[in-house]
Amino acid sequence: MPMFHRYGRILPLFFVLLAALPLLARGQVDSGNEIPEVTRTYALINARVVQAPGRVLERTTVIVRDGLITAVGTDVTVPFDAERIEADSLTIYAGFIDALSHAGIPAPKEQPRPERPDNPGFPPDAEAGILPGRDVRSLLEADHKSIKDLRQTGFTAAHVVPRGRMLPGMGAIILLSDGSVNEMVYTGETSLFAQLASARRMYPGTDMAVIAKMRQLFRESERRSRLEKLYADNPAGMLRPQYDPTHYALFPVLEADRPVFFHTEDALDIHRVLSLHQELGFSLVLTGANQSFAVTEKLAAAGIPVMLTLDLPEDKRDKKKDKEGEDDEAEADTTAAAPATDTAGELPEVTEKPAHDPNLRVKDSTDLEAEKKNLEARRDAQRQRYLTNAGMLAKNGLTLGFTTLDTKAADALPNIRTMVENGLSQDDALAALTTNPAQVLGVSAAMGTVEAGKLGNMVVADGNIFDKESKIRYVFVDGRKYEVEVKKEGASDSTAAAAVAGTWTYTVKTPEGEISGTLTIDEDLSGTISMDVMPEALDIENASFEDGVLTFSFDVGGTEIVTVTVTVEGDEFEGEATTSDGPVPLSGSREPETNL
Repeated sequence: MPMFHRYGRILPLFFVLLAALPLLARGQVDSGNEIPEVTRTYALINARVVQAPGRVLERTTVIVRDGLITAVGTDVTVPFDAERIEADSLTIYAGFIDALSHAGIPAPKEQPRPERPDNPGFPPDAEAGILPGRDVRSLLEADHKSIKDLRQTGFTAAHVVPRGRMLPGMGAIILLSDGSVNEMVYTGETSLFAQLASARRMYPGTDMAVIAKMRQLFRESERRSRLEKLYADNPAGMLRPQYDPTHYALFPVLEADRPVFFHTEDALDIHRVLSLHQELGFSLVLTGANQSFAVTEKLAAAGIPVMLTLDLPEDKRDKKKDKEGEDDEAEADTTAAAPATDTAGELPEVTEKPAHDPNLRVKDSTDLEAEKKNLEARRDAQRQRYLTNAGMLAKNGLTLGFTTLDTKAADALPNIRTMVENGLSQDDALAALTTNPAQVLGVSAAMGTVEAGKLGNMVVADGNIFDKESKIRYVFVDGRKYEVEVKKEGASDSTAAAAVAGTWTYTVKTPEGEISGTLTIDEDLSGTISMDVMPEALDIENASFEDGVLTFSFDVGGTEIVTVTVTVEGDEFEGEATTSDGPVPLSGSREPETNL
């Protein structure tokens, strides 16, 4: 059992930043605030416009009025009331669409440990995580920080689903604006969200039990649907069918009017879900699919759309080299000045990472270094499978999209760029962000391309969006302009990170009691975490520190990802830690002698 499955998860702590801006400001930096609008008409003049994958227009003007794109062309009259944006150095793309997300959905608050049901073999549906009729729209928070975070990285719409276990509820498509919930919702009841997440201390308590329960629910719902139709045709002499909210919520799924977005974690999950789909015949969209590289041919044969996770494993070897290289900057500077070719004009030899040798056997302690390098090579080779996964899926003809469900918003675009570097074409990457999810979600008439008549959802960058140096300048959502603040790189970032460097002691409060441990953070935001129930130090990953909020994650034995979000005030922090089982409070203090 993963360690944190026993202790609960961490609910991220989100902040709404308020800023006083002039009433007559014509633009706005994207801080998620409601600001009076002087105009809802914009003219982006002489831009490079990527209308859709493979369709590029040069020196083109785009007009947005009252939420819609009204004109795209080289001979366009600019309205007198338009805010003019000279865009000759900018590139316009259709707004990105997150195919599966928890944007705007707060993580559940800590609850006392539930009592074991009187009949754990047949618990109430809600306690077992079976809530197919729950509407995600009732859970949305318009000012949730995750909405702004996604918007800052180019996403303008998201297919959001509830949090939960086996059947958390129905999804909806929202626009990532800063209006009210009613203004944000584009369409509801778009999908049923499912995952192989078992119940705790009751049935279905295993993956196989979840599959059996899913099969049972579908068969029972089919029977109830037939009874409903018979009763509607001629009720005489028939007992009125009893209403059951779980079964009724599955009727649209049985009729293929509502697709099932089924989230998977590994190749075994994918095999199981595909078998269940083949047996029950529901409309399926596979999401997550972290190890879909192992079943690419099977997926291609099934023709199932795949909304791939944007979570990628870090390159720990390169990270270690970067850290070691800080002590050799002077030498690096001198070698950097050396010519790129030798005296004969030939390219220098490229040193590649060593290949993994599966037949290597350690004879004695003198071979430990060789074994270590071989294990590192194996890890690198395995990581490479994840990096090339998206390109392989696209080349095999699968309809590919992306989900941020397991990913920090700030990592989404960098990870897509990494996929492009490892075989995913730029056209396929753009399709996965725009036209493909629009088609799968049934919103192609309104989103996915830059064309007159479509919603004013656009991303404006200062170059090719897939280049690492390119920055997003503006994001338009429903015709509203958000200026993206470009952060300056340099000393200020390292100074901010130094504010959290040091050794911290922390305490996690779980329903079973407190867990204590130590967190060590370096100025480059690398570090380790240990705990009294498992003293071995674990590396922290994906760390960031912004506006006083520290976030990072760590892998517990390769079976559970724990995400930590805390607010730092001086030598104290407070927040929560989150796993697949829910949030738990976390607090800590920095040891004075290690305050850097």
